[in-house]
Amino acid sequence: MSKRILWKDAWQAISRSLGRFIAIFLLMAVSAFALIGLKITGPDMRQTANTFFAQHHLADTTITSNYGLDSRDRQIIRQQKSVKQVDFGYLQDSTIDQTKRALRIFSQTNGVSSWQTVSGHLPRHDNEIAVSYLLKGKYHIGQWITLKQAGSLKHRQFKIVGFVRSSEYLDRSDIGQTTVGTGQLSGVAVVKKTAFKTGTAYAIARITYNQTAKMNPYSARYTNYVEKQQQQLKKALNRHGKTKQQKLERQLKAAQQQLTQATQQADLLQQKNAGAGNAVLIQQAAALKKQQTKLKQLGTPTYTLSDRTENPGYAIYRSNAERVDILANVFPVLLFAIAALVSLTTMTRFVEEERIQIGTLKALGYSNADVAKKFALFSLLASSAGVALGAWGGFMVLPKIIFKAYAANSTLSGFQIHFSWALLLTTWLIAILCTTGAALWALHRDLKAKPAALLLPKPPKGGSRILLERWHWLWNRLSFNYKVTMRNLFRYKSRALMTIFGVAGCTGLLVMGFSIRDSLSGISNIEYSRIIKYDLIAVQNSNSSAKQQRQLKNELNGKSVKGHTGIYFEQLTKKVGDDDATQSISLIVPNNEKNFKQYFAVKNRQTKKTLKLPQDGVIISEKLARLLNAKKGSSIKLKDASGKWRTMKVAGIMEMYIGHYVLMSPQAYQKIFHQSYQTNAQLITLKKGAKLQQESQRLMATGAVKGINQNVNNQRTIDNIMGSLNRVMIILIGLAALLALVVIYNLSNINIEERMRELSTIKVLGFYDQEVTLYIYRETIILSVIGILLGYLVGIGLHRFIILSLPPANAMFDPTMTLINFIVSALIPAVITAGVAMAMHHKIRSVDMLDALSSVD
Repeated sequence: MSKRILWKDAWQAISRSLGRFIAIFLLMAVSAFALIGLKITGPDMRQTANTFFAQHHLADTTITSNYGLDSRDRQIIRQQKSVKQVDFGYLQDSTIDQTKRALRIFSQTNGVSSWQTVSGHLPRHDNEIAVSYLLKGKYHIGQWITLKQAGSLKHRQFKIVGFVRSSEYLDRSDIGQTTVGTGQLSGVAVVKKTAFKTGTAYAIARITYNQTAKMNPYSARYTNYVEKQQQQLKKALNRHGKTKQQKLERQLKAAQQQLTQATQQADLLQQKNAGAGNAVLIQQAAALKKQQTKLKQLGTPTYTLSDRTENPGYAIYRSNAERVDILANVFPVLLFAIAALVSLTTMTRFVEEERIQIGTLKALGYSNADVAKKFALFSLLASSAGVALGAWGGFMVLPKIIFKAYAANSTLSGFQIHFSWALLLTTWLIAILCTTGAALWALHRDLKAKPAALLLPKPPKGGSRILLERWHWLWNRLSFNYKVTMRNLFRYKSRALMTIFGVAGCTGLLVMGFSIRDSLSGISNIEYSRIIKYDLIAVQNSNSSAKQQRQLKNELNGKSVKGHTGIYFEQLTKKVGDDDATQSISLIVPNNEKNFKQYFAVKNRQTKKTLKLPQDGVIISEKLARLLNAKKGSSIKLKDASGKWRTMKVAGIMEMYIGHYVLMSPQAYQKIFHQSYQTNAQLITLKKGAKLQQESQRLMATGAVKGINQNVNNQRTIDNIMGSLNRVMIILIGLAALLALVVIYNLSNINIEERMRELSTIKVLGFYDQEVTLYIYRETIILSVIGILLGYLVGIGLHRFIILSLPPANAMFDPTMTLINFIVSALIPAVITAGVAMAMHHKIRSVDMLDALSSVD
C-alpha cells in the first residue's frame, strides 16, 4: 500500500497545527536550555579551573615555618617518597612608597605554582618586578616603584616589566592580610629568586605529589590523599622541630649567660672609668639582648602545611560551582515536570482532534503503526527541534552567563565549554518521553476502537451535579454564567488539573527566585550594621615595647576613633561541610561583656532575645551550628592556632549570616584552654567621616599591631558572592516567566480549540463577543488563582530547601520571605493570563459559527 498520502498528511499536520507545534517546541527548548545549561555549568567551571591548575602545576601543599626552612627541613621534604616536585622560595611583604598599597612579593618558582603572564614579561634582572594584573589600572609597564620595606630583598627600587596572574590567588577582593601598610594586601608580585639576599632560610616550600596529577582536585579521593601525605610530612618536620627547639634553648641559655657576663663586665669597667671598653661591651650586650628578644618572639618552631583550599578564592570558586549543581538538581526537574504535563494535554487534544482521520486511515487498511507515524513525526520534530535549540543555548550560552557572573569575584579566565553526548541524549530521551510517549499513550485507546466508532464524533462530556450545588445558600446566589463556569470546571477535570499544576509550578519557581534574591540582598547590611557594629579588629603584637604600646594607646584615644574595647581574638579551624573544606572560625572573648554589647549584638534569630555569655560554655553562630549539627547542650571540638583540639559545650546559638564565630566569657576561656585570660586585640569603631585605610595604616605604624581585619573587606567579598548568585537567580526567574507564558497560552488555546462548537453555539444564542470570552476565560482565571495559591506553597518549600543548601559553607541566607515577593510572583502569571485573554478574545471574535456548527458526519 502506498504511503505517500500518509506521509503527506503527516507533514501537513504540522502546518495545520502550527500553534501546537510551536508550543511544544518552546516547552522543550526552555526545559532543555535549563537542564543542559545548569547541569553542564558546574563541570565546565571545575574543568576550567582544573586545566588552569594543571597548566601552572599548582602546588598540592605549601609549607611555611616561623623560623624559615633550613637545610635539614629541605632534606626532609625532598626525602618524602610521594613528592614529585618541590620548589623552595622567598617572600617579602612591603608597601609601595608614598602609597598604602601592600604587596606580597614572591621569588619566581621553578615549575610549581607558576605565574601566567597577562602582558609584558616575567623579570629577567634582579631589579625587575611583575605585579598582579589587578593593579594594571594603577601602574604601567616601564614604571619604577620604590618599596618602603626592603627586608630580605637586595633592592628597594624595581622596574615593572609585566602584569601577571597568580595560580595561588584566585580571589579579586580578599587577597589576604599582612603586617605592613594597612594590614591588608593590595596585590601580589614576583621577582627573580636572585633578587633576594642569599644566606637566609627559605620562607616557603611548594610541593606536588606523584599521584595527584591523575586525580580530580575537587574529589574526596584527592582531598584524603593530600591530607594523608601532609600528616606524614608534618610528623617528620615536627621531629626536626623538637631538635631545633632544643638547639634554640641552648642558644638562649648561652646568650643569657653571655649577656649576664657582658653586663657585669660593663659595670666593672664603668667603675674603673674605662669608657672605650665599656662602650664596646654595651654594644655587645645590646646585640645579645636583641638576639634573645628575637628568639623569644619567634617562640617554638612550628610548621604550617596548607592545602589548596587555603589559597584565597580556591574554596569559594569550588563552592560556587557546587551551588550551580544544587540548582541543576531542582530547577530543571520542575521545568520538565510542568512541560511533561502540558505536553500530555497538548498531544491528547491533538489525538482527539484527529479522531475521524484515524478512523478513516484504519478503514482504508492502514496498520496501527502507520496511523501512529503522523503523531510520532509531529512530536519527534517538535521536541527534537526544541531540544536542539535548548541544547545549543545550554551548552554555549547559559554556562558563559553564569561563569561571567561568578568570575566577577575570581581571577580565573579562559572559560572552557564542554560537550556531553550523555547529557544531550538523556535530555532528548526525556523530551521524547514527554511528547511522543504522551502522544502514543493518548493514541492507544483510539487504536483499539473500530473504524466505525472512530468515524463518529466523540460525544461531549455529560454534565452532572457538583458538590457546590448541595450548598444551596451559595449556589442559589450565583448567576447563570458562574453556575455554568463551576460545572465546566468539574466537567473538564484533567484540563483543570493541568492548568492548576502548570500555573502552580511556574508561580512556585517565581516565588523561589524572588525570595532567594530577597534573602541575598540584605544579609551583608544586616550583618555589618545590626549585628557587627565595629569597623575593624586590631590584633596586638605581644612582644611590642612600652613605647609602641603607648603609641597604640594614643592612637586608640585619637580623634578618628569613636570607641574601642579589649578582647582575646584567635582563629580556630575545623574541616566541615559537604566539601570537607577547612573553615576559619573567629574566637572572640570580650574583656568586658557590658562594653562588648556596643560592638557586637549577641541575639537568637528566632526569639530575638539577647544571649548572655556563660561561664562554662560558648555561643556559636547559626551556620556553624548547622555545619557541626550542634544544638544547645551539644559538645563540639575545634582546633586552635597551635593545632590542639579544644572541646567546648554549646550554651547558645546566635544570629549570624557571614563567617563563623565562637563567643565565650573569660571564665569559660580559662576552663576550656587551661590558661589565664589576657586581651590581645581591640574592637574599634571609627567616627563618621574617618577613613578606614588611613586609620589602619596609623595603627600598623605604631608597631604594637601585627594584623588588622577590616569589615569592609569581608563585606565586599560576601557582596560579590551574593551578587553573583543574584544574577543567576535573575536568569532562572526569566526562564520561569517564559515557561509561564508558554504554559498559559498553550492551555488557553487548547481550551478554546476543544470547545469551539460550544462557543459557536452560545454566540448563535445571542451572546456578545466579550461575554463569550468571559464565558470560557472565567474558568482560566479561577484555575490560575488556584494555581497561584498552590504555587505559593511550592515556592515556600523550594525557598526553604534552597536557603539551606545553596549558600557557601561560610554564610547563610536570611530565611525571611517578604509579602512583595508573593505579590510580584502572582502578578507575572496574572499579567500573562490577561495578555493571553486578549489574544484569545481576538481569536474568538473571528470564529466562523456556521463552519464550527456544521455536521462532522
